[in-house]
Amino acid sequence: MLEKSYEYLKNRLGDFVPDTAVILGSGLGGIVAALHNAQKIAYTEIPDFPQTTVAGHNGCFYIGTIGKHNILCLQGRFHLYEGIKPQLIYEIIRLLKRLGTQRLIVTNAAGSLKTDMPAGSLMLITDHLNLSGQNPLIGPHDEPYFPDMSEAYNIEMRQKILQIAQTKNIPLAQGIYALLVGPNYETPAEVKMLQLLGADAVGMSTVPEVISAVHLRLKVAGISVISNLCTGLSPHKPNHEDVLHQVGIAAEKLSFLITEFLEKE
Repeated sequence: MLEKSYEYLKNRLGDFVPDTAVILGSGLGGIVAALHNAQKIAYTEIPDFPQTTVAGHNGCFYIGTIGKHNILCLQGRFHLYEGIKPQLIYEIIRLLKRLGTQRLIVTNAAGSLKTDMPAGSLMLITDHLNLSGQNPLIGPHDEPYFPDMSEAYNIEMRQKILQIAQTKNIPLAQGIYALLVGPNYETPAEVKMLQLLGADAVGMSTVPEVISAVHLRLKVAGISVISNLCTGLSPHKPNHEDVLHQVGIAAEKLSFLITEFLEKE
């Protein structure tokens, strides 16, 4: 589906083979500054590649190195609420693998379902709940047809990130991320439902990418920046401007954590 996109990027990258891809959530572009010899490729330059429509998602690939790793960052992701088909998200992850990617780090902005995990916190994702009613593997696709999701978020990667956070005194919670389609924020009743289901944070992205990556046998790690307490847990009503503001506060910690992980690998 994205054959022209792949050919264009393959030619632009030349001998550069990215072993790690990082998908940056709303307002989380700071990791780009850590790249050495960074180069930018706008989504608008790439034939047949979809375009972002959401504030905080600039729509660019950045390539460069951190430590001994070749990194490809996606500053701007695609959401189901934009009308993007989950199968297209699968094709984007498949494109990353074809370019050489062996592991994927996903970041996002998420609402907290726990009052002791306030805005500005970081949460290492241990598992997820796909409550979207959609799946990127629906329809004809390559084997395995029923991929194992028992370790969607790679344990080894999680342990290394936790160790770095502890060594550098960066508070890092762990928890389950729930996907709802959006684009509206959750109702108080939905928040109660999510808490009963065992979710710790909720957002509108990430899960289709992770399912796709697991199917394609990529190692995955995920970190949420907590942008707000969910509806009913705070006297303040959530809005996108406040979300981006809170993400900006925590983004430096997230960028440092991911950079340290990549440098030590």
